[in-house]
Amino acid sequence: MATLLVPLSTCFPLWKPPASIIAVSKWKPLILIIPSPLSKLRQVPILDGSAREWVEAIEEAGLKASLDRSGKSREKLARVLTEPITAWRNDSFIAAFPYSKVKITYGIDFLQAPEIGCQWFSSTCSDKDFFAKELASARTFCIYEQVEQLRKSGLIKGGSTENAIVCSESRGWLNPPLRFSDEPCRHKVLDLMGDLSLLAQGGNQGLPVAHIIVYKGGHALHTDFARCLSRVK
Repeated sequence: MATLLVPLSTCFPLWKPPASIIAVSKWKPLILIIPSPLSKLRQVPILDGSAREWVEAIEEAGLKASLDRSGKSREKLARVLTEPITAWRNDSFIAAFPYSKVKITYGIDFLQAPEIGCQWFSSTCSDKDFFAKELASARTFCIYEQVEQLRKSGLIKGGSTENAIVCSESRGWLNPPLRFSDEPCRHKVLDLMGDLSLLAQGGNQGLPVAHIIVYKGGHALHTDFARCLSRVK
């Protein structure tokens, strides 16, 4: 069994490790988080705000096929959508349609921050290196003018320009360069894959074989969609 060791300093929700491991492996992993004796935090480390270091650590540790009780290699499974599924929140939506492959089309719209503006990213996920090359290094982002309000709400306490890209409504990106011209949109796709990977069980990878179209999504909408998806037989 491979062991991944990462510093437990600033932290983020649990979705990035499952997204990384489900994307590059054949089976749902058991994730053990062992904090430093000196740390009071009990969440997953944010690292640089992306999933890149998780992918690198997984690749360095190596992968081993999971075996069933008879000693045979388990196959990676996925739901195959046979009818459309939708989820809505105000002017945001997710719609998934039957498709021959896993395809994700994602749109974001931040009119208050012109440097982000309206972006779209669309791709099939058929290439085994797709996640590592196209999504894993996309960092989380925030609007500078919203930072103080978020901190007063008890959020992003460990956030800094070391683990997020920050965009000002009037001044643009405060800590360039970006890793992709559409890095915010790619990070949203990473969010989606991570949220849906938490459905993985019994060999099911969580992400369905379907064309998933998202507009102005977020974790709340993603989890609404995951609940709809969990009811599909």
